[in-house]
Amino acid sequence: MKKIIKYSLLTVFIISLVYYFLPEDKLVPGQKIDRIIVNKGDREMIVYFHKEEIARYSVSLGSKKWPFREWGPILTHDDGPKNAHGDAKTPEGEYSLKPNFGEYQPALKLNYEDKHPNKGCCILIHGPNSKNKWAGKFMRWVDWTDGCIALTETEMKEIYEAVTPNCFIEINP
Repeated sequence: MKKIIKYSLLTVFIISLVYYFLPEDKLVPGQKIDRIIVNKGDREMIVYFHKEEIARYSVSLGSKKWPFREWGPILTHDDGPKNAHGDAKTPEGEYSLKPNFGEYQPALKLNYEDKHPNKGCCILIHGPNSKNKWAGKFMRWVDWTDGCIALTETEMKEIYEAVTPNCFIEINP
């Protein structure tokens, strides 16, 4: 029995290493993005330039279950559109984007609070904060934000550099 446990743990460790270091597609240097579509149900972000799909990314979204806001399963998402400030849900709809400077850098801020002033503020597309950079791609395995859309640090830098002024984001259920 101990051998089975030992080999199982070793297998999980090796698979995790391969996943973490497996190279992924990157945007071509100089590529621009003028539209982003997020499909919450699929946890994916698709980026476009002139209606042509450029790339796809896995994302993490908002969840009241992480980090330890409530004890219980952490792999669940509070589905549905954002209803109130503090509900930790990722909003749905179409928004414009602008650069944002704060705890998560680089980041893009949605004009969510302009459209819904009483339902929350500061909804971002961002990477990990300085304390969580170590998690890298493993951050995708859980929804952990307060309603934002999260990518890895490398992916966020890539997207931040490529987004054009007047870029729009559409967030679907």
